[in-house]
Amino acid sequence: MTRLEERYRRVLRLLPASYREVWEEDMVSTFLATVETDDREQAEYLADYGRPGWDEVASIVALAIRLRFASSGAPPRYATWAEAIRLAALAGLLVNAAASTVVLVLTLWRAGMIPLIPAPAPLPEPPGYPAAWHRLFMLAALAGLLWLPAFLALVLGRRAMARWLALAAVLAAILSTAATVAFAQQLLTGELCYGLLIDAVLVLALTTFTRGAAPVQYRSWLLAFVLGTAVIAAYSLVLFQPTTPFPPLDWAGLECVMLVTAAAVHISVIATRRQLRIVAWTPALAILAFVVLGLRLVSLSDYSRFGSSGWHPATVPLGIAEAVVVGATAIVLVLLSARTLRRLPATGADATAWSTSSR
Repeated sequence: MTRLEERYRRVLRLLPASYREVWEEDMVSTFLATVETDDREQAEYLADYGRPGWDEVASIVALAIRLRFASSGAPPRYATWAEAIRLAALAGLLVNAAASTVVLVLTLWRAGMIPLIPAPAPLPEPPGYPAAWHRLFMLAALAGLLWLPAFLALVLGRRAMARWLALAAVLAAILSTAATVAFAQQLLTGELCYGLLIDAVLVLALTTFTRGAAPVQYRSWLLAFVLGTAVIAAYSLVLFQPTTPFPPLDWAGLECVMLVTAAAVHISVIATRRQLRIVAWTPALAILAFVVLGLRLVSLSDYSRFGSSGWHPATVPLGIAEAVVVGATAIVLVLLSARTLRRLPATGADATAWSTSSR
């Protein structure tokens, strides 16, 4: 075995073991054939000092990710991970869709643009926002509205359309944020940047919805969308009142409450139901817990950097408590996920079926 082949086999270790058992020799033979040359000196040099090119390494990394998280016919352990990522992506898309819907309706209402419904009293200027914040809210609301058709398209099985709409929503959010910062001197807070980053990761997670993925239970998710919209609408009506200071629960706090509530409900029922979608919710909620914890910590950092003027005096202490609770919840979910996934086999009865459907 040459050094070049050793290096290539070392890269192939990124792939699942059951996949390598079936396809490793074929992949090695194909790779060596592509670098074969009639020049004896060059062949000897490549055998001793050659390495797989970055394009080859990148393709193997992409294959490893696709096999673990976006393949059909995968062994139970990898199938559960893939389902967990899809569930987390659906939950994130649901929150974005519900929030954007509520924000747009409230913005139109407060601008007096909804017929037959009188506009409420003007709101005070939010802490740290410029004088033109009403127009900026309208711009952000219109940009965020793309999340709603993206969610509906995904739930109804239009997966390619959902990915393109979600990508458009992220680009619109970036443009509206840039316009806000450039033309209204809005502070570029950590929470704002973190939200854009999570939205971009969400678009990448939507690539796990392949043809072989299980269909989305659209009735359950549409019901969840209605409930989520109702919760966010109720919170927004309390938040956007013409009084100061704001209530102690900010947006990151609301997400903490929703996450901990969902985790508590899940843990209470997981012992009695072992279906894949129920089991997959444990790592899915663990992923969401770390996302929400990051949002909470970033928002607390913003309060430390820019101050919390205008918010309730209890907002920061409550936020610290929320971070502790969400962190503890994340640890519990990680431990439960590890225990659950260890019990699932990492190899399937037919490794060839997994490999063939994933190539």
